[in-house]
Amino acid sequence: MPSSKYLARDAVRLVIEKLKKPGRDPISILELGPGTGTFTERILPELGEEDRFDVVELNNYFYKMLRRRFRDNRTVRLFHKDFLAFQSDHKYDFVLSSLPYERISASVTRLLWEHKLSLCKPGSYIIYYKYVNFNHFRSRFEKSLVRDYLHDEKVVLLNMPPARLLTLKVQMHNSDQLASVVGNKSIRNVAAG
Repeated sequence: MPSSKYLARDAVRLVIEKLKKPGRDPISILELGPGTGTFTERILPELGEEDRFDVVELNNYFYKMLRRRFRDNRTVRLFHKDFLAFQSDHKYDFVLSSLPYERISASVTRLLWEHKLSLCKPGSYIIYYKYVNFNHFRSRFEKSLVRDYLHDEKVVLLNMPPARLLTLKVQMHNSDQLASVVGNKSIRNVAAG
């Protein structure tokens, strides 16, 4: 089922606050696995001309739906690909993720996290959710990131199923610092590559 309007509202709240801030610098946003575009549609009206909004969707059905839905909007850039194959020379202020971690192996989940972190600016935010009725963290890697970077956590009951919304503030300055936080030097390869 698509994310509820309540989960979408809470998930993009911090993004909208930053976008509405007077005299701000341009903001860059990356959205992963937008599905039907519930989060996307809330962000688009607030974007300025200098802002960047990249959206990556693997599922062909959802990609075609998003392309039709947002075809007249020149602010959003849609990418139809696996996130692990997505490359950008740009670092992001916000990374919003609706990736279904509960259905992804721990080893692939780790690669996804490492790739997400390699695309973050220092002080950026990663916002994602997990369904409440599933194991809270499937991988120790994710658990350690949440322990070290948790900025906010909220349970959104008005979603099917209820969701635990997590906001991480990534305070790293380079891949060496991040590697020391998560205890794995292999992340340097992802950040460099």
